[in-house]
Amino acid sequence: MNTEMFKLVYAAITQGLIIGFCTATLIGPVNFLAIRRGILGGFQELFMVGLGAAFVDASFAYIVFAGLSKDGIVGALKIIVWGVSVVFLLYLAYSVFIEIKDDPNSTSAVKKQVQFIDYSFVQGFLVAATNPFTLIYWVGIVGTMQLAGDIDLTGGAATSFFSAVLVSEMVWFTALGIAVHYSRNLFNRHMLKNITWFFGILLFGYYLFMATKVVMNLIHTGGGAALTR
Repeated sequence: MNTEMFKLVYAAITQGLIIGFCTATLIGPVNFLAIRRGILGGFQELFMVGLGAAFVDASFAYIVFAGLSKDGIVGALKIIVWGVSVVFLLYLAYSVFIEIKDDPNSTSAVKKQVQFIDYSFVQGFLVAATNPFTLIYWVGIVGTMQLAGDIDLTGGAATSFFSAVLVSEMVWFTALGIAVHYSRNLFNRHMLKNITWFFGILLFGYYLFMATKVVMNLIHTGGGAALTR
């Protein structure tokens, strides 16, 4: 590895660690879901939510850093991908609504067909992946770094950036998981139920809001590049 590549890799790792951690700590649906799952199932469930979301962020970071996508998803592919995102968002909203109502029989037939979606890793993955603006977010972040260029896609800076983002986000979710796991003992069962209900309402609102936002963006821009997050 020459000196220039070493400097690029070093910068990718250090900035990836900082950006990944800051991204993970943002108040939003991933942390809402992680806390809710952590209260209901303990450290492991929260950790798996974080792992799913972190994998999406790290993958998008790699794609943008490696120069594989500079403008996000455009054209017919955008309509397809965003359309699928709307379907998943509405399903997730429906699932959370049923959980809030505490009526598992209402979705028993559906969950038998898509039971894998209920896994914490899949939930975390979907929450991050169904937000079509996540890729645009990473386009903006990487664009300000002024590091991406002619690099080795099989290793080097792009892989280092991917790893740094993934590791730093998992540091946050590990700390959050420990905090939630041990703080559960500070509340009685009634209070914990109210807390999970509160975060369920927040998630339900987010899913509906994001589905509406995606549809409106498609109506206004069609297959053009999204300019808003």
